[in-house]
Amino acid sequence: MRDYCWDFDGTLYQTYPVMVKAFKETLQDYGIEVNAQAVYLRMRRSSLGQTFAFYTNDLPTTTQAKVVQDYRQREQQAQKDEHPFSGAREVCKQVVARGGRNFLLTHRDHSAWQLLVRDQLAEFFSGAVTGDAHFPRKPNPASLNYLCTKFGIIRTEAVMVGDRPLDVEAGRRAGMQGYLFDPDQTIIAKIECDRRISELKAVL
Repeated sequence: MRDYCWDFDGTLYQTYPVMVKAFKETLQDYGIEVNAQAVYLRMRRSSLGQTFAFYTNDLPTTTQAKVVQDYRQREQQAQKDEHPFSGAREVCKQVVARGGRNFLLTHRDHSAWQLLVRDQLAEFFSGAVTGDAHFPRKPNPASLNYLCTKFGIIRTEAVMVGDRPLDVEAGRRAGMQGYLFDPDQTIIAKIECDRRISELKAVL
């Protein structure tokens, strides 16, 4: 592979402990008690948005929106505790050293790029699409198609790396390979992926 398109949460960065804690505390503010492990599993196996929908379905629409807003504020305040996975820097650096490129593709807003800058990883990335661009959410491949067009990515020489089935599906729908990063064997559903890895270094 030459070009690597990376998901952020749960792939490049171990953000789930902070996300789950912020989610649990936010829902408690609205009188909803949740199990942290159950929340984590639902986030990994589906998406953050679907997890919110599952737990707040009985709330008025306006309240649901406020819950999400409160969660995002709480999570952002704890970003100092979000750090790259072991091997993330080394792998991204090796990709570039081998003549390849790294791209960021995430539903998270610009804070994802800010964290890459903070941890001196941004220098290894040639481009990014964050949630601020308002592309359709994965597994829709629109954001990947945009990156391919803008940066001349050859799809047969590219891979989408992510920790959820929707990341892999987005990559394959865009005509590239899809690698599932599943460090704790959380994904139990049968999915079509080109490689299933438990360590980031295994992408190379």
